[in-house]
Amino acid sequence: MLLFGQSRSRRGLASALIGEITAIIEDMEGFEEVRRLEEMDIGADEHLGELGAFTLPKFSVFESNVDRLNLFDAATQRQIAYFFTRAGGLAGHLHALASARDESKDLCRQHAVDAQREINCLSELGDDLLRDLRKFVSRRQPGTISRA
Repeated sequence: MLLFGQSRSRRGLASALIGEITAIIEDMEGFEEVRRLEEMDIGADEHLGELGAFTLPKFSVFESNVDRLNLFDAATQRQIAYFFTRAGGLAGHLHALASARDESKDLCRQHAVDAQREINCLSELGDDLLRDLRKFVSRRQPGTISRA
């Protein structure tokens, strides 16, 4: 009976983490100034100051359930921790980019390219993590869980 309870707890935690990860990715991709980073070559650098306003939602599910990550295997635990650590650093990275707007244009562009690379990597990490967590939520219809 203990195994049944653990399985239910793991399923519930996985489901909550899926919601939180999806919200992070959607906020990140929906922030217009982040999308403008891709346009740095066509003069979008005058909007860099607006990157300072970028914020992600509080990681309340992750932070309040860190002690329950042992419900997952070690690889999934590392993947979850790595995603949230990288996501937590993204806002700081974008704020630094916003404050660097008065530096040379080449240096500013390089910071923007680095930030865009970080955003793309974080999106890929999130998608991989969503696919891995999906198996804990629904064994019958894992294809129904997606952020798309």
